Amino acid sequence: MEERVKTSVKGLDKLIGGGLIPGSVMLIAGKAGAGKTIMCAQYIYNGALAGEPGLYITTEETPAKIRKDVANFGWGIGKLEKEKKFVILEISPMRLAEMESIIKEAKRKYKIQRCVIDSLSVFALYFEKPFAARKRLYSIFKVVEELGITTIVTAEIPEDSKRLSRLGLAEFMADGVIVLQYLPMGRQFKRALQIRKMRMSDHSKNIHPFRITKGGIEVFAPKMPKGMKLEL
Repeated sequence: MEERVKTSVKGLDKLIGGGLIPGSVMLIAGKAGAGKTIMCAQYIYNGALAGEPGLYITTEETPAKIRKDVANFGWGIGKLEKEKKFVILEISPMRLAEMESIIKEAKRKYKIQRCVIDSLSVFALYFEKPFAARKRLYSIFKVVEELGITTIVTAEIPEDSKRLSRLGLAEFMADGVIVLQYLPMGRQFKRALQIRKMRMSDHSKNIHPFRITKGGIEVFAPKMPKGMKLEL
């Protein structure tokens, strides 16, 4: 069996066949506030601790905001940043066309093994024609695959939409898809996730509750009550 890339997000790896396939691309989709950025930062942080340098590309937040967010979980990334094991890079919409070159340079310069692109939603806003955005997205996915960089991308699920991304294509191009959501349970809303697909993996088909703790995201193996569904 091929060795997997561990996300080390507590409880998640055992639900996706032991981890991510090296060089694959996984999409994390969810509405605003679902926990996408936290899971991504946790993935890069855990990799850096294991000696696997990672690149965190942010298209919407500033590096300062990312640092502030991870500090809330006690993840000391200052040393990791100095060692170039946790590299944060902000890319403005005007530089989206350069993303493949930026990733290639990071691979050459920092020997990155992991990458996060948070988020893809900006592609739909920047490119006038959907075809151009999809072509660029395909090119980026192809580059990380060829370089063997195991990548997580995020996309915000549009309100009142059945699609998992604004482009409506990322979910088909990615090797894996995880949907994060709030679910109504009585008078409260609980967080839950579902692994919609994970190529070449024996993954869970259930809906799993998760919580955001002081140490990051923790996913629980027990499935949600019978009849509960993820509503997009």
